[in-house]
Amino acid sequence: MAARRHKLVVPDSLQRVEIKIHTGGKDSSAGKDWYLTMQRVEGGSFIMGATEEQYDPDILTDKPAHLVFLSPYYIATTEVTVELWRAVMPDREIISPKGYPTLPISYVSWNDCQEFVRRLDSITGYPFRLPTEAEWEYAARGGSKSKFFRFAGGNIADSIGWTYSGSGNWKHPVGRKHPNELGLYDMTGNVSEWCQDIYGAYQLGSRPNPCGADTGSYRVVRGGSYDECNANSHLSIRRWYIPETSAGYIGFRVAFTLPDDPMMQVQTEEPPLARSVRIKGKKLRFVYVPAEQPYYISEEIECNLWKNIMKKDAPDRIKSVALGMSKAERVRFAESCSHLSNEAIYVASAEQIVAAEQHGIIEPFQPDENRRYKKLSVQQIQRRRKAADKLSPWTELIGIRLPKPDDPVLLLFKKADDESRPLRLVTY
Repeated sequence: MAARRHKLVVPDSLQRVEIKIHTGGKDSSAGKDWYLTMQRVEGGSFIMGATEEQYDPDILTDKPAHLVFLSPYYIATTEVTVELWRAVMPDREIISPKGYPTLPISYVSWNDCQEFVRRLDSITGYPFRLPTEAEWEYAARGGSKSKFFRFAGGNIADSIGWTYSGSGNWKHPVGRKHPNELGLYDMTGNVSEWCQDIYGAYQLGSRPNPCGADTGSYRVVRGGSYDECNANSHLSIRRWYIPETSAGYIGFRVAFTLPDDPMMQVQTEEPPLARSVRIKGKKLRFVYVPAEQPYYISEEIECNLWKNIMKKDAPDRIKSVALGMSKAERVRFAESCSHLSNEAIYVASAEQIVAAEQHGIIEPFQPDENRRYKKLSVQQIQRRRKAADKLSPWTELIGIRLPKPDDPVLLLFKKADDESRPLRLVTY
């Protein structure tokens, strides 16, 4: 998984790579060497979309916010410039004023970008491509070094990007504003940027290395441009166009993934029988479960941890175990734990819980309320339920909640992962 911690460390010499591009074009760039700077972005997890600092109630396309895991990759520190485009694509005419070689290229379609990266791959031997939408947003946010700014590198758009209020309604040479936490320029403002993905609505839940929708007619464009107001330039803003579209405010930057990246290698050592994950100052213990795909399952989530992360009480309390949460709430809790711990954490499925119980690793859940009624008949349990129902309106007025046994008939139809069961998490 992208968020898995590895012992292998990429040397500093690979954190930022200068790639030599030697071209043989027909113009004055023939035989000249160009250099493209690529910044390494370490793999990790982040909440993509309308997070707290990005949220805009009038915008729906960046909702719901959801958890994403990414493997390491490299992304260009600047947008592709006019001079680099002319060097790689000497036979393609472009619309750009003469004498400004370091302006970002624009008036290029998504299809044009595909031809550019194909030729760049052929020239350099590196597997260039457009960044995915998730890679673009993670890099713009600053990756693992993110300080949770609204824009790429700060909370004041004009200090880090060319937007409508300070651009003079025209694009500017790349790299003139302050970079973000990863040293990337112009991810807010200047020109918007094509991404590889087919546009699709966000879905709730966590995903490793997402690549957009499976089908569709539109490709994603990310980042504000020189003609966008600050309100429409925050990092989660999304746009989409048909691949043939070309406009003066749309350009691109390139990315690649190295297939032999040491951080992508799988560890082969024996797994520990237990491991701890620190979440909000608390160590949550996970125990190893042998299976076709081995995993670690957590102890039951307690009310205090639930309240600390979700900022609200669990709907039901039995001692210190959190119960009664909806499926969507459980997913959001797991995603928050992943983000806070930088570990890939999921809600345990019914099958995973049953397998752990069968191995004797965890005990089957039985609430205290039901233990006291275990030896009673079905009729006796139902009479006590009716009595509790009659008295509860009065007892709740004075702050007392009567214990009420579960219906013994309904218990037969309860599933291991429904809202009546404690929440457990898994990691790999």
